[in-house]
Amino acid sequence: MMNRYKHLLAQWRPLPHPNRLLWSLAIGLTTGSLGVVFALSYAALIFSGNLTGQLSTGFGLVLFSVATTRMIVALTSSYPGMVADLSTVPTAILAWSVGMVVRELPVGTSPGEVLVTVLATIALTSVLTGSVLLLLGLFQLGEWVRLMPRSVVGGFVASTGWLLVKGAIKLMTNQTLDWAHLPMLIQPQVFLHWLPGLLLALYLLWLSRYPLHPLAMITSLVAAIAVFYGLLSLSGISPNQAIVHGWTLPIANDQGVQTLWQSLSHLHLGLIHWPAIAKQWMCIATAIVTAAISLLMNVSGLELVTKRPIDLNQELKVAGATNLLLGLSGGILSFQSLSKSVLSHKLGNRDRFPTLADSGLCIILPLLGSSFLCYFPKPVLGGLLLFLGLSLLLEWVYAAWFKLSRVDYGIVQLIWMTSSTIGFLQGLTLGWLLAGGLLLFNSKRLLRQLGK
Repeated sequence: MMNRYKHLLAQWRPLPHPNRLLWSLAIGLTTGSLGVVFALSYAALIFSGNLTGQLSTGFGLVLFSVATTRMIVALTSSYPGMVADLSTVPTAILAWSVGMVVRELPVGTSPGEVLVTVLATIALTSVLTGSVLLLLGLFQLGEWVRLMPRSVVGGFVASTGWLLVKGAIKLMTNQTLDWAHLPMLIQPQVFLHWLPGLLLALYLLWLSRYPLHPLAMITSLVAAIAVFYGLLSLSGISPNQAIVHGWTLPIANDQGVQTLWQSLSHLHLGLIHWPAIAKQWMCIATAIVTAAISLLMNVSGLELVTKRPIDLNQELKVAGATNLLLGLSGGILSFQSLSKSVLSHKLGNRDRFPTLADSGLCIILPLLGSSFLCYFPKPVLGGLLLFLGLSLLLEWVYAAWFKLSRVDYGIVQLIWMTSSTIGFLQGLTLGWLLAGGLLLFNSKRLLRQLGK
């Protein structure tokens, strides 16, 4: 019994051996730096369009949420090297939901009410998702998540990939990606704004095909920023002129931490437009389901990479309690990340300290204010979002042809094509109807087999 407690204590111990302290710190700074870039891209995706003026608030919100989640998950996960982050699919669905909430607000709504309603939408999604994940973990129901038809999930993911592509183009050009705006997008001045992002996305797609060094991604992004400013210098454009011409983020460089972090309180309840949020119930439900499925896939994938068992129900409880707490404080949905955890593992992380260190980096940057944000290149952020979106589309539009049955493949394409041509909400509605039909059909078939 004593040996068992010693083993558990050794697993929980947050500090590494003194000989590995510097290396563990370097791992934390590496994963933290990559997390910051992804956080900025997700913040730019959510706080776009009419919310562009609140981008600094979005960046602070995302970073504080990631820092909180990483610290709690690092200390309570059943796997010591677990790293948490925002997840691509639920975040993209949340971004679309936020945009629709803003559209539903009455004309003349004050900027303060708009921001509070957006923050309430984000917080409510976190609270509901956290509650569902916690209940799944408490009642040992993690495996039930697998019942969701894979083809329907694939349709949701492919639809999300298209949302990311559209969001990337909107970020880089301030133009919507549709047939009506296509002539505008191919005009030389606009074309030059999204072409570098597309080239970066294609490079990252090519890079992801090969088993390269774990630092290849962060090195590539740093190199892309360097190339961007090198080309600006050759063109005779100063960093301040780049801001004016829309090459970098439109953020005032004198905003402090008060602007970067604005949490909700009981004083804001009267300013929230609840009917606009209620209309997005289907998007919120889809974000919850995709979050549960993403968490299951992340944990299962990490088990294969690390070759060690991870308690799925424990991870569900950790993610659930964390997001419940996060949502009550106004934070954004985040949970265990496969890519960041695998990166940390491949860099040699076997304990909890590196994740605590990289969460510290996520806290420090917002405290420094927004002076550095206005110089971040849009093509790099847009290219990263394009890479994520094209990756999902390639997986479920091209590669799925070789992995799924013809019927399942057709369902995937039907859902995402409906989302991209008719509307995202219509695509979700079709997906949920198909999911219900497939679950009913499979349950009847299972009952017939049991009857025999």
